[in-house]
Amino acid sequence: MSADPAREALRRMLSNGPLTGWPRRPSDQELLVELAAGRFEPGREYREAEVNDAIRAWLETFCAPYGIDHVTMRRMLVDARRLVREKNGSTYRTHPESPRGSGAVDPAQVLAQVSDERAARKRSHPGSAS
Repeated sequence: MSADPAREALRRMLSNGPLTGWPRRPSDQELLVELAAGRFEPGREYREAEVNDAIRAWLETFCAPYGIDHVTMRRMLVDARRLVREKNGSTYRTHPESPRGSGAVDPAQVLAQVSDERAARKRSHPGSAS
């Protein structure tokens, strides 16, 4: 997915503020999985705790507390074959045939931009307190 459609999808998803739950649209879910996959280096092995920490830290930048949990995102990454999990669950690594996740769009930046634009509209609205 190119940056412009990804950015527009994120703007739509974040138009009311931080995400409060897993999106319903499959294309939105796929976008979040793609962006999350971009957090992991190809060929590097990760312990489960490292995967959890990376996902949790990323989600905190644009999700409301308890909006999307890291366990669900980790499961989605594995189900989408973006991460491969060892049978014993001890380690993960990027899938060798998985396309490199997009790092071109940062949900936290999109959320900040949407919030700034909303605040500017409120300030310019007639009858609003200045």
